[in-house]
Amino acid sequence: MSKVKALFLAVSMVPFALGAQNLIKNGDAEANIDNWPPVLVQIVTDNPHSGKSCFKNTQPTIISPDIIPVDGTKTYKYSGWFKSADDKAAIFYFGLMPLDANKVQIIAREVNLIEGTETELAEDCKAEDTVLKAKDASKWKLSDKTDRIAFNILPDYKDLPNRNISPVVNKTENKNNVWELTLDNPCGKAYPAGTKIRQHKDSSSYMYSSFNEKFQSAAWVEFPGEIKGTAKSGAGGTQFWPGTKYVQVVILALPPGGKIYFDDLKLEEQK
Repeated sequence: MSKVKALFLAVSMVPFALGAQNLIKNGDAEANIDNWPPVLVQIVTDNPHSGKSCFKNTQPTIISPDIIPVDGTKTYKYSGWFKSADDKAAIFYFGLMPLDANKVQIIAREVNLIEGTETELAEDCKAEDTVLKAKDASKWKLSDKTDRIAFNILPDYKDLPNRNISPVVNKTENKNNVWELTLDNPCGKAYPAGTKIRQHKDSSSYMYSSFNEKFQSAAWVEFPGEIKGTAKSGAGGTQFWPGTKYVQVVILALPPGGKIYFDDLKLEEQK
């Protein structure tokens, strides 16, 4: 057998490496409107990034109905191609909505905590109360009406996502070594004295790795993102939020900005 033939046989026996699977169904608009709400997007065929068609938003918020399972220990890369559909700059965001094991959306305030603010209720709290009393809120710093109380917290943040969340905290005040936490609305639920609590904060609605608050481009632009594992706490854009088991694709082109085209969306687990 010649050396050339032997080399050809050896190479032909090596399996081809398969590319990562795209977890987003019909991310390239080639299957018409499949997997996308027709009230939110439309198919456009005159200027796709690739193939025969792309999407154009008809509403400012687009959430794909497809619920995608993810492994919180893995790394994922996602990307999409976008361009302007008119001459107006768009407030543009591209990311993912995190969902728990029951496919319920995880809200930022349920995981976005302030470290070192753990304390407990000094007195019983009634559902109608707007002033709660805590043993020590000396480390609580309020800002911009984004602060909340999380109840029934657990060590090592094992309560996250915590859905026992109060209305906004407007004021903290030390009165005779008992801290009063004033809410902008009634607490809504009763908790006994001794209940463990901590400070949480509102934050981004979704997981964003890509955004541009003045996006305007006549050419296609790629926006990539990467997610590496699951955060212990917090609501950032580069790790899954605690409790994430599923995600949905989110695209925002917010008013008063213009409309956008998008094409070739991908979400791939990295091996």
